[in-house]
Amino acid sequence: MSAASVGFHCPECTSSGAQKVFRAGDLRSKPVFTYGILALIAIAFIAQGATSGGGFLSGVVVDEGILWGPYVEDNEWWRIVTSGFLHSGLMHVGFNAYALYLFGPTMERLIGPLRTGIVYAGGLFGGAAAVLAFDFTQATLGASGAVLGLAGGLAAVLMVNGQSIRQTSLGGIFFLNLALPILVPRISFWGHFGGIAGGFAVGYVIGWAMKQSRPRRASEHGPVIEGGADQSIPFGIATAAVVGLAAIGAALSGGLI
Repeated sequence: MSAASVGFHCPECTSSGAQKVFRAGDLRSKPVFTYGILALIAIAFIAQGATSGGGFLSGVVVDEGILWGPYVEDNEWWRIVTSGFLHSGLMHVGFNAYALYLFGPTMERLIGPLRTGIVYAGGLFGGAAAVLAFDFTQATLGASGAVLGLAGGLAAVLMVNGQSIRQTSLGGIFFLNLALPILVPRISFWGHFGGIAGGFAVGYVIGWAMKQSRPRRASEHGPVIEGGADQSIPFGIATAAVVGLAAIGAALSGGLI
């Protein structure tokens, strides 16, 4: 027998190769979705600067990608998505990228990258839906709605699992981002509000479905009940799609007010 880091190994085991040691950092998955969205935002921002002729609010990229109700009403549906990757300047893109870097990895560790992407889509669609419904003629761009959708989704998942957001900083984040547009008119209140609401709705459905799939006890001392199949991804996609259809409906109706 040969001495090993844990106990002893027989000659056959020793000759088969050395053991691989895994550290905590090796077992932590990389936030691939967050990095992917950050890369897309960076590419879009560079494209804005390269086509604007100076500044970031003009040029073909902004003209073809910004969210504006009359254009969306005229069947330019892609603006619901593309507007969430455009920004008005360095401070705007920097703030949203930093917020995404804070919330994205947390959500990916909690529910996985695919579900995080679905929540992000819910926030993106929710922000666009609220803008088109209540601020139809206001041109809007930025990832704020989608990023705040992650915060809303995080709050929903925590609530589903019996945790109070009052023990976190999420309540303050929501208050700040809903109050800030009142003080700074250039910031879209409806984009922020809709993003939080859309992300919360999708996150709640995903969190609920994941909870239903886990084994649980019928009572404190009762038998363990096997969970069902995990339907969180199809349920989440369906909820995000409903929010997206709400954005299209708001555009077709020319806004609600």
